Amino acid sequence: MLLSPRKTKYKTTFKKRSLNLSNYKLNFKMCNKLQYGQVGLKNINYNFLLYNKYLIKLKIFLKKSVRRSNITNRSLWLNIFPNVPITKKIIGSRMGKGKGKLSNWAAVVSNESILLEIKNARTGRSKYFAKQVLYKLPGKFKIVYRYNHNNLKLISFRNTTIKYNYFHN
Repeated sequence: MLLSPRKTKYKTTFKKRSLNLSNYKLNFKMCNKLQYGQVGLKNINYNFLLYNKYLIKLKIFLKKSVRRSNITNRSLWLNIFPNVPITKKIIGSRMGKGKGKLSNWAAVVSNESILLEIKNARTGRSKYFAKQVLYKLPGKFKIVYRYNHNNLKLISFRNTTIKYNYFHN
């Protein structure tokens, strides 16, 4: 199965019955500001699960978009990895007899967290990539830019002082 953890302590976990999925360990460096890139996708939804099939589609598309990365120095960061096991019982099985088999993996995307970041791409090009990714993902996301505070241009990473202002379309 693509995009799954190598080792887990248990095959399955108990179902979290509340809407708050914060009991799961959230992925590393899931925060609400851009850390690496100049353009990113921010989650607007309340905590929800993003299945690995969506992430595989996303990775394939982004791999195509970074094809000329040796010339343009483009970089991409996915700040999410599926670490929550999802189980499913066989259709037509009777009630009882334990929990179902592992069907796929999911990632918990917390509210106001950055899903992916793009660096060293032109503004139009990065906006195009982000919009294409929005079509492939379920739920609501917004495109987030890192702008210079004075003249509202994208910040180059050679500058030492960086100020954050978020604008969405």
